[in-house]
Amino acid sequence: MPINEAGRIGRRRALVLGLGAAATLLLPLRPTVARADAATDRATALVAGLSEQLIALLRSGRSEAQLYGDFERLLARYGDIPVVAASVLGPPWRSASAAQKQAFVSAFQTYLSRKYGKQFRDYQNASIAIVRARDAGKSGVLVETNVTRPGRDGFTVEWQVSERGGAPKVINLIIEGVSMLTNERAEIGAQYEAAGGNLDRLIAALKATA
Repeated sequence: MPINEAGRIGRRRALVLGLGAAATLLLPLRPTVARADAATDRATALVAGLSEQLIALLRSGRSEAQLYGDFERLLARYGDIPVVAASVLGPPWRSASAAQKQAFVSAFQTYLSRKYGKQFRDYQNASIAIVRARDAGKSGVLVETNVTRPGRDGFTVEWQVSERGGAPKVINLIIEGVSMLTNERAEIGAQYEAAGGNLDRLIAALKATA
């Protein structure tokens, strides 16, 4: 075989082997990227649905008592309240009994609905627009939205969405860089200390607040 022909065959073989190696390296990335994109899409759809229902609820003209009840149902549907409650309570959660955990989650959910329901009443004429969504790795997906009200400056709210339980759920709100989880850890921590480090007393206090 002529030397030039052998050289061409060698180069073609090297090219084929190189392309094959590159394809082998890239193949594992494709499912990972696809899963990340799908999770981002699911998180975006979740926040879009929640935002739409929240605005509709605020504009419904329902009484305060009805509004709080509806808002609590939205929290239960779209938020992973057990995960949020465990994160907020911290170390006492790990030593709590199953009955105490269940009671705390229930009291905390009602507490959140009342606390934030009162604040959301000022947003009857607001609109929520999704700006973007990004994969945050183990932290889930962050869906950035812009909240605007007539005659006022808009502000940014990031919805942290996780699929730890199998379905996408909101686990945190970050409003203008301030984390709801961080604030609630401090608030619940202070109430836990005021209750003398007694979880049952804290649960009773949350129920009384609600």
